[in-house]
Amino acid sequence: MKIFFALFITVAALFSDHIRWQNDFDAALFKAKAQKKELLLLVLKKECAASKKIFVEVFSDKEVQKEVNRKYIAVVVFFEYENSYPIELFYTQTFPTLFFVSSRDESYLQKPLRGYFTKEDVLKSL
Repeated sequence: MKIFFALFITVAALFSDHIRWQNDFDAALFKAKAQKKELLLLVLKKECAASKKIFVEVFSDKEVQKEVNRKYIAVVVFFEYENSYPIELFYTQTFPTLFFVSSRDESYLQKPLRGYFTKEDVLKSL
């Protein structure tokens, strides 16, 4: 019975809604081009309280998850790891920053959301 319960929980977690975050910008860009989607790039700073709060209050929302997965390939990177994304294109000193990026030419699709932002801010921007 315990094995069945553990298996059920695992399967439920695997098939529940969540944002399928990538952590490799180049691989995500390739995937976005192949799927004809745009990129959503979230730049965080490791010890930033607002960066942690964003996941709890914004990206755990089912409506946000559904819209992000439908329109974007989502990438999350840390500012401290400069080689993980083209920092010269997406430089920021405000964390978190959410960039909406064209998969065709890596240009901005719209103005980034900088600092703490809400679920409503994200849904309006998507």
